Amino acid sequence: MSSSSSSHVHVCHVWAANLEEEFRHIDKCLHPDCRQFTFVSMDTEFPGTIYNPEGVPPYMRAPEEFYSNIKQNVDALKLIQLGLTIFDRYGNLPRSAETGQEQIWEFNFQFDSAIDPHNKESHNKESMSLLEKQGINLSRNKKYGIDPREFAMQFKCSELGRRSYYGRVVWITFHGLYDFAYLTKILNGGELLLPDDLDEFMRHVWKYFKGNVYDLKSMILFVGLHGGLEKVARSLNVKRVVGKRHQAGSDSLLTMHAFFGLMRSCLEKGGRDPRGVNLMVAGRTGLEMMQTLFGLFGLMKRNSCSGSDGLLMMQTLFGLDARPVF
Repeated sequence: MSSSSSSHVHVCHVWAANLEEEFRHIDKCLHPDCRQFTFVSMDTEFPGTIYNPEGVPPYMRAPEEFYSNIKQNVDALKLIQLGLTIFDRYGNLPRSAETGQEQIWEFNFQFDSAIDPHNKESHNKESMSLLEKQGINLSRNKKYGIDPREFAMQFKCSELGRRSYYGRVVWITFHGLYDFAYLTKILNGGELLLPDDLDEFMRHVWKYFKGNVYDLKSMILFVGLHGGLEKVARSLNVKRVVGKRHQAGSDSLLTMHAFFGLMRSCLEKGGRDPRGVNLMVAGRTGLEMMQTLFGLFGLMKRNSCSGSDGLLMMQTLFGLDARPVF
């Protein structure tokens, strides 16, 4: 099993050969009798984008158009890495049985740069070059990478997959649109295309992740921060503990630390706990409340919601059209 580590955190690099073994380790961390670890921060690395419409940026278009653009890219390209950091409410991580160090996971998928569409697009070549400069060895992905279908089977059968399916895991991302699109594509069968219809896609997202999602990219808007993960982390005085930027394991850990940094910053200023901006809904009709992976604005007030105060305004998944809560 290959790994990289700092004095505190061990990054487990998961390939086809140790996929089943590492899911067993994750299952031990999430044993039904152990309810300590209920949070997962996620990051993905993929070959950039090859379909970029001219004119209005995709994220400023109507939700259906925005989703259509993301679907084009995700359908055409493949996921390279998925980083998962599992942690408890205090930021503690599971410990490696081998080293005793705190541990995170970095899953490396099959990827052949010679046959993927990015080869035909100069913008995507730049993205691939950046990933390689940051230490991602694509030749290893080609030779030793995980079959997405095998990952999907292992995930669904794992304690992590079961907890997520039943809404017992809270997912944290930074600008997670493509994260959820790629992971949903894999869980839907590995090589299958995303649904044509936005509503149908949202049903799949709801199926696997429920409404227990925080996206830091939207949360930072309420405290006057902006920029990418690296810039936001610096603003919150959060340092990268292990690895480099654009390595999925390292970025998933930095996302977790930025999440706690944001909460600490808000609470120190006397504000409300920023976790109030997440989306938590109950019942199938709650699907309609999942505003906004793709910019759906309307607050369907007829739907019920859960949480201590009901999250009356049902803060949107990605902060669009949501009132400030601090």
